[in-house]
Amino acid sequence: MGFLAGKKVLIVGIASKLSIATGIANAFFREGAEIALTYQNEKLKKRVEGFGEQWNSQIILPCDVAIDDDITNVFGEISKVWDGID
Repeated sequence: MGFLAGKKVLIVGIASKLSIATGIANAFFREGAEIALTYQNEKLKKRVEGFGEQWNSQIILPCDVAIDDDITNVFGEISKVWDGID
């Protein structure tokens, strides 16, 4: 059990296995965190879903951080599943 056991985190920015966000998510998962993921567009959706399977992610949502409504939607959807983000 890692030092992030029971923590809930949101990871954005995964584009490939070389993304800094991917390294962060790997470390968080290794340390026991639950991970929610976002993908920027349909092109990246399958790739992010694949990473989500590795990390047992139950929340994978579309979010282009350049679009305010996408950001609002992500937090709304997460709040339906989790009581907050650590």
